[in-house]
Amino acid sequence: MEMMRDWVKTLPLTGEDHTVGAASTAPNGGMRMGVIQFSGPAPYEAVKTPVGVGAEGSLTGDLAELQKDIDWHEANYIQGSTFVATGLNWAGAMFQFSPAGRKKVLLVVTDGAIKDTAALAPAKAALTAQGVEEI
Repeated sequence: MEMMRDWVKTLPLTGEDHTVGAASTAPNGGMRMGVIQFSGPAPYEAVKTPVGVGAEGSLTGDLAELQKDIDWHEANYIQGSTFVATGLNWAGAMFQFSPAGRKKVLLVVTDGAIKDTAALAPAKAALTAQGVEEI
């Protein structure tokens, strides 16, 4: 988690908090980011930061919100297998609150073999349909 904390400090963020949603104008020419933890099995396939904490499971260009998100995910780490599809679906929902002209990139960081490969095709297809690039 320390590596992620250090990494987000280097990102060219917009400075906009999560409440701006799709009205983002990227005044600083930067980016917004969201954090989703995926694990599993059910009912913990994925978790987002809850309402009242950081970016509340939304995209944000605000460093303080991102740091609160990372802190929450560290304190609420779910150990388990690697189930990805639900997290991808939630990422798709996050990207719906990004302006149409903005580039959408998904970075997936995993520590194990993906366990729900059969469920990945529809989730990836939905992201592709939104124009999301996967790294």
